[in-house]
Amino acid sequence: MEKTEWEEKTRAARACWEDLVFERFDSAVAWQLGCRLHQKAEERGLCIAASVTLNRRRLFYMAMDGTAPVNERWIARKENTVYTFFESSYEKSLYMQLKNDSIGPRYGLNGADYAAAGGSVPVQVRGMGIAGTVTVSGLTEEEDHALAAEVMREYLEEQERRRV
Repeated sequence: MEKTEWEEKTRAARACWEDLVFERFDSAVAWQLGCRLHQKAEERGLCIAASVTLNRRRLFYMAMDGTAPVNERWIARKENTVYTFFESSYEKSLYMQLKNDSIGPRYGLNGADYAAAGGSVPVQVRGMGIAGTVTVSGLTEEEDHALAAEVMREYLEEQERRRV
């Protein structure tokens, strides 16, 4: 990947979630986000697994028919990446591609516990920073990332309309 292409994709990946700031984030919000992911998966015929966490505590998990236990493992690895680097797992994937490197050796991490693969998007809470994750596994890394961010954006837009 050319550096300019990497920079453009990285900017787009960050822009996808950077302005998504929650006023509050708790088990009720996590449940709503998770249910939205499930609904979209059903409507679109997607074979995905998804998770929503708060401070590493899993508040929602689902797996559509056709997924495998490995999807749950991918989710955990992507979440670990977000909680370690405070960026989306897709951004870390793009960076590792640019460097032609892998996450384990570069950072002294166990590659079995971390994944530089798109699909885990940080949950930011106003006045708090990154406090959780919305994670999807089962599609391409770009599609996993986009679906997680899409659900977060739709939820926040709906909350904003209710305030007006």
